[in-house]
Amino acid sequence: MKCPNCSSSHVIKKGKRKTKYQSKQRFLCKNCKQNFFETTEPKLNYKEYPPVVISAGISLYNLGYPLREVSKQINKRFKINTGKSTVHSWVQEFHHLCPISKIKNNFSYSDTVVFSQRFEHENLEYLFMYHKYKLNMFAQTKFPGLTHYITGFEKGCPDVFFQVGKRCSQPNVKTNAPVIQKKNLACEMAAFAIQSARNNRERHKVVEQFLLINDLATVACEVPVWYWEKTIDQGVTGHIDIIQVRNNLVYILDYKPDAVHEKKAPWQLYHYAVALSFRTKIPLGQIRCAWFDSEIYYEYSPLDARIEIITKT
Repeated sequence: MKCPNCSSSHVIKKGKRKTKYQSKQRFLCKNCKQNFFETTEPKLNYKEYPPVVISAGISLYNLGYPLREVSKQINKRFKINTGKSTVHSWVQEFHHLCPISKIKNNFSYSDTVVFSQRFEHENLEYLFMYHKYKLNMFAQTKFPGLTHYITGFEKGCPDVFFQVGKRCSQPNVKTNAPVIQKKNLACEMAAFAIQSARNNRERHKVVEQFLLINDLATVACEVPVWYWEKTIDQGVTGHIDIIQVRNNLVYILDYKPDAVHEKKAPWQLYHYAVALSFRTKIPLGQIRCAWFDSEIYYEYSPLDARIEIITKT
């Protein structure tokens, strides 16, 4: 661990800060003598309620639940006692992380806004989800093939392909395409969401679901894809973390906790793009590949990538 003030590694534990519903480990930097908490968003450490409660309240509100109902549900779920005014203060404070607020009044909690279905592939469980309203609003006209493909999973998934194919992260591919590097809203939303994770394994789930519910462009997560790669004479399968529709393009996003050091992401995303293009008939030129974490976002066009598939690994 490094000090956020001076980046020194000479850090020791220095007690805990307790609130009514949580406690946070405090650290002391022996170099600059500054106290700090272990988090990517210090702001939430000074809240009375844990991040998981605040995130749940915001997400319920953006699913169309009225403030009173949000308060009722989180009180029951987390065994706490809070009112609608508190929930409203969270919604107002973190409004910049919730672009969905622009259209949330168009649906309500009485609608089935989010469809979810669990799939088990290669002894791993994946929670496929899509936002019905956003998919119809942003993809139906411009990318009907994407809408048809995603809604088709309500009837199940052809699991046989995942029993015989290789995962998209396995077949080695060298990609050489111009990569855009920046920090954007996806990074900020990830930084907020991961504070709700109980452990590192939960980070993917909380980031995916927070974006699906609160982002305006995110339409689906954990979307199964597969295709036959003739060059290696092998089926290739995978699950796309996040699919977005924005700027008249389809974006394939992969959350990588250490994005700056990620080596497999470019070829993994390339396979995703080829598979999704094949399944939905969306031209490769209208797809963008990206991987990100709470600090950085990388993006490239699969059409611009010069690909060399390595058959021997």
